[in-house]
Amino acid sequence: MSMFYAGRHRGPSHPSQVGKRAGATMVAVAAVSLGTATIGAQSATAAPSATSAATFSGLVKQGSRGTVVKQIQQKVGVSADGIFGSRTAYAVKRWQRSHGLTADGVVGPRTGTKMGLGSTTTRSSRTTASSTARTNFTGLVRQGSRGTVVKQVQRVVGVSADGIFGSGTAAAVKRWQRSHGLTADGVVGPRTGSAMGITGSTRSTTTTTSRSTTRTAVSSSGIINTAASLVGTPYVMGGTSPSTGFDCSGFTQYVFARNGKTLPRTAEQQRQATTRVSSPRVGDLVFFGAPAWHMGIYAGNGQMYDAGNSRVDTTKRAIWTSAVTYGRV
Repeated sequence: MSMFYAGRHRGPSHPSQVGKRAGATMVAVAAVSLGTATIGAQSATAAPSATSAATFSGLVKQGSRGTVVKQIQQKVGVSADGIFGSRTAYAVKRWQRSHGLTADGVVGPRTGTKMGLGSTTTRSSRTTASSTARTNFTGLVRQGSRGTVVKQVQRVVGVSADGIFGSGTAAAVKRWQRSHGLTADGVVGPRTGSAMGITGSTRSTTTTTSRSTTRTAVSSSGIINTAASLVGTPYVMGGTSPSTGFDCSGFTQYVFARNGKTLPRTAEQQRQATTRVSSPRVGDLVFFGAPAWHMGIYAGNGQMYDAGNSRVDTTKRAIWTSAVTYGRV
């Protein structure tokens, strides 16, 4: 007797054959499902490895040098000279603030990873100090010193290498000493000099140079010529050189140092270090306020050279108020 199946007449199947067919179908479905899950699992595990980024594990900060510093400088938009100076630190802080990071100006693991720096690219930066410590320095270099050894020191601490050990260099030396576990006195003696990798001995020449500097008369024409040559240098808070930018007292300190005279660092310190005059002449210092909150170099005819503020770079402009005093070095 025939049975009716889905509109067709079909002979009855043996129960064992029905079971075999059903079992085969279930096995096939399970195999397809298992294969799909396996492929999906493989895809899920493969995707992250294709897009994972290297984790930065270095530490790059003011005073560091090398190719990693150049990468950082390119990322934060400053000149990529490979020297991590104050301008680079300032730009790093801006970048950190804009990316929700602690704005300390130091490129550590978190900032470096965010910047996309590689995990193995900081070895030279992290070992810069130790790799240069290969000398037995026996000299003594400090504020007031000049010469090629001072230039070596300035290159290590990341300031303009003009060969004049002023207060800006002393401050940078102190920072370097603190970061390397040394006494932060701003003086490069045997221990600091050896750690920096400085070559040569300057104990005798340093004293002679300092004394001769004290006796050097300041040339007003030299002061004005130097000041004029720096017009256009960017204003940077704390800046003390053309390579990093100037603030007002950093500008005057640099100009006078280039003409053989060492001045203190701040505007008020410079006001106190000068002789007040009522009839200014070209090359005298102009002070705003007492204590001084701003200053410049008198250029004659009611004008001055100064590093203004974040909106006014180093320039020559009119003295806008009569409430000023003048000091002569």
